[in-house]
Amino acid sequence: MGVADGENSSEVGGNSMTKKSLVALGLVLAALITQWSAAEEQEPPDFTGVWTMYLAPGESPFAAFGRGAPALPLTREGQQRRDEYQKLLGPEVANPAAYCVDYGMPSMMEQAGAYPIEFIQKPDQLTIIYEVEGEMRRVYMGERHVPREKRLPTRQGYSEGRWDGDVLVVETTDLTDGVDQMQHPHSDQARIVERFSLGADDKGTKIISYEMSMTDPVYYREPVTAQRKWAPLNGFIIPYRCPDEFWLALLDMRREQLKAGKPVTVRMSDVYKAREAKE
Repeated sequence: MGVADGENSSEVGGNSMTKKSLVALGLVLAALITQWSAAEEQEPPDFTGVWTMYLAPGESPFAAFGRGAPALPLTREGQQRRDEYQKLLGPEVANPAAYCVDYGMPSMMEQAGAYPIEFIQKPDQLTIIYEVEGEMRRVYMGERHVPREKRLPTRQGYSEGRWDGDVLVVETTDLTDGVDQMQHPHSDQARIVERFSLGADDKGTKIISYEMSMTDPVYYREPVTAQRKWAPLNGFIIPYRCPDEFWLALLDMRREQLKAGKPVTVRMSDVYKAREAKE
């Protein structure tokens, strides 16, 4: 009986140790699962802030915009459209910005840095605001999307974003014809894919690296691309809209008519003519 009691005691002790080992193993596994879950739920990079052109030491401010007009792989139709547009610019070399027209895509992103650009990031939307004209883009993410049948073609297009690891990938469609885009004109069949990533240079300065690729069967034989880098700007974007000037000028000219006891007949076309006469 004594021997049996000893054996039973040993078995009880062994079972107790096994239970403790299993509990300890369970705690370790729970900790690992928690760490894995935390890693999977890690917050994506936050682009929120005001940004300006990034320049490496000794780099010219014009380097970011390339040297001269890019050599584009234009189709025959694309070349014809571009040649015609160049003739439409006239002797003053007109451009849409001079007439208070938004840059549109992809010019808005390609020009950003010459004037600041602001990113406001939320889980379901990235809002991008360019200082010139207060031009704005909305990148819809997650479950928040405009139904396809309610999307209207615009110069900025309709943009959807998704995360590829730490890189934000944005696809833009529903563009209007962009024959007047500065570096990369396009048709309404264009599709733009952008990649935004957050990093730092050797000195620890935060940098947004930007890549753009656009396909358009009407204009291009192959995708066209562009790259930019932006650094934080310790400041703000300010209101910069030229339509205010024309409206206020119209009121001033009509005010002069009132003071002279004349009927109010000045029209916006008269404002334009007066401005052209000063140039």
